[in-house]
Amino acid sequence: MAEAIVGPLVGRLQELALGQARALVGVNADIQKLKDKLMWLQAFLREADAKRRAVSDEVTKVWVLQTRDAVFDAEDALDHYYLQLDKSSTNM
Repeated sequence: MAEAIVGPLVGRLQELALGQARALVGVNADIQKLKDKLMWLQAFLREADAKRRAVSDEVTKVWVLQTRDAVFDAEDALDHYYLQLDKSSTNM
């Protein structure tokens, strides 16, 4: 009798674990792509910052400022994600 009750739960937990594993594999590829893009952005910012100091280029200055703002927004989003993750793991 107990096996009839527990069996479906085990199956559902296995499905959940497999779904989570698949999601993590997909996220890992996305994280690698994001890392590559951020490395290019970092290289650009280094060169643009040096160029901005050498020459008063308004376009480069604006681009650098907006890029940095976007990075700060992304950091805020990650902080928010980790906060929500902490909250959800504490509630379990």
